[in-house]
Amino acid sequence: MDILDILSIITSIATFIGIAFLVYNKFHVPQEKLEKQQLITEGEIDNKASILAQKELETKALLLADQVRSKNEENEKRFHDMGIRLDTAMTTAQNHIHTVDVKVDKLIETVGIMTNKITELTTIINERIPKN
Repeated sequence: MDILDILSIITSIATFIGIAFLVYNKFHVPQEKLEKQQLITEGEIDNKASILAQKELETKALLLADQVRSKNEENEKRFHDMGIRLDTAMTTAQNHIHTVDVKVDKLIETVGIMTNKITELTTIINERIPKN
């Protein structure tokens, strides 16, 4: 074998190895790029999902805060109305108690007068009707 044959064999082997390397790079490098891009995209999707979840939680928290605030205002209004009703009821009760007290005083006075009259009548009857 001659040097030219050896050189052409080495050149053929080098060319074959070069072609194999080019084919490998042609298919392998885009696949790596695609996988990297998918990982980046998944990370971005996870990040966006966590941001959306956080926004949803904030929205729910604001909604709950509004509900609690409105319930507190409603309860305060109810307590205020209940206080007004209680004050009105107490005033009415005091008025009724005073009215009953005045009527009882008049009744006691009337009974006292009637007792005096009955005693007077009893005395008159006892004086006029002799005892047996």
